[in-house]
Amino acid sequence: MYTLGFRTTVGTWIFCYILMLHRTYSFSRFIKEPLDENQAEGDLTYFNCIVRELDETQYVSWLHNGRKISKNGVIIINTYAHYSIDYDSTFGKCNLKIQNIKRSDKGEFVCTVFENNNKIVEKSRTANFTVLEIPQQQYPICTSTQTSYHVGQSVVLDCISENTNPPSILTWKHSIVGGTESGLKESLTGNFEKSYSFTAKQSDNRAIFTCELTTSANPSLYRNCSIGPLDVLYRPVVRIEQTSDVILGNEAIFICYSDANPQETTFEWSFDPPISENMFVLENYIILRIKNTINSLNGTSVICKVTNSIGSGSNKLIVNVKSKEPINNVVEPNNGKETKKSEKINERNKNKSNNQNSNSNQQLLQTRSPNNSSTDISISLVVIIALVCIIVILGLALIPVGYMKYTRRQPSDTISRGRPVSIPDVYFEPRDHIDPMLPQLGLAAPWTRTVGVQVPGECEYDATYNTQVMPQPRQVYYTQRMYPASSL
Repeated sequence: MYTLGFRTTVGTWIFCYILMLHRTYSFSRFIKEPLDENQAEGDLTYFNCIVRELDETQYVSWLHNGRKISKNGVIIINTYAHYSIDYDSTFGKCNLKIQNIKRSDKGEFVCTVFENNNKIVEKSRTANFTVLEIPQQQYPICTSTQTSYHVGQSVVLDCISENTNPPSILTWKHSIVGGTESGLKESLTGNFEKSYSFTAKQSDNRAIFTCELTTSANPSLYRNCSIGPLDVLYRPVVRIEQTSDVILGNEAIFICYSDANPQETTFEWSFDPPISENMFVLENYIILRIKNTINSLNGTSVICKVTNSIGSGSNKLIVNVKSKEPINNVVEPNNGKETKKSEKINERNKNKSNNQNSNSNQQLLQTRSPNNSSTDISISLVVIIALVCIIVILGLALIPVGYMKYTRRQPSDTISRGRPVSIPDVYFEPRDHIDPMLPQLGLAAPWTRTVGVQVPGECEYDATYNTQVMPQPRQVYYTQRMYPASSL
């Protein structure tokens, strides 16, 4: 019994060992497994998977959130067209690449070994993929509760962004003082929003408010939206200005300026105490002219009242009439001594003035003389420069004329008179020959060459060649052919 039990135990251990060897031989382990990844929308990412020694009946697939999306190196689901697999069966490589990441790509990825019967043999570790979401293109959106506001009314501006992970960063930019910016909160529609509130003032009219959007998912991303110019309604703010001091007997001009939103509708002038209507004139209801200023206007209040659809505003200016300044000082009569002294002083002043005039005339003469010489020099200099310029221009103009004159060539088929040259039908060819021996002289004849000249038949004969050839003695003939006298 003991021996049989021992044999049974040993057999069991051997069977288990063989089974383990078979399993180890058919599939060992994952050499590289996928890791957790965080990546922004639109980017790309990789998940690595390397498996050692796969059996022929086994293959590698990727699971996304428990769904098989590939088999070996092929993506088997159309909705995952932006996925691709770097597959090499020799090295057991099956790396997953995701391009143009979408929000739907987030989740769990597992590299899995299957057998032919779709039985899972082994899985890699689970890799969690977090997609950093970026707000869609239409965000941010700026809104306001009203199109226009009255002075003193509360204004609330909202900046809305999509609810993303990570949340967007919203910041209000403006030039006003005294507003309050709320924190980021979730709206009823599920989006994120950030509000800015303040009390409308006259100085806030035409102001522009900008909301900037950034995100940690993509630091280079920057978008904005704006509200404005803000329409703040207020009654007219009036001021009166006068063009100059009010002088007794002169014309006085007053101008009424107004700042209002909406535009002014009426301008009204009044006086306290009232004055006659014949004393002033209105131009375009904005300018007031008082024709002749009198003493009774001193201390009068000039009032301008302006009205628009919101209300009325007014301002006043108190007239301060000034007397005219005397043109000549009136001198009271003095006694005889004072008059004599004054006469002497006047004579002295006249002499001083005459001396000063003579000195000034001399200085003027002295200062004018160099000016005259300088003007003469400048005129002569201008004339010289003008002549040089004319000469240079003429020289430049003659260069192309001379070039064309000395480089111009007549065509080969025309003569100087411009008539075409006819081509003759007969051509002469040069022929070399030796004259026969002259028995009378017993000398060999010289070598001669006959040359024919081609000329048009209609050309005129030149007087140089229109000569008669006179018969010559034989001795003269050979003498002209450079025979020595002894040979003759």
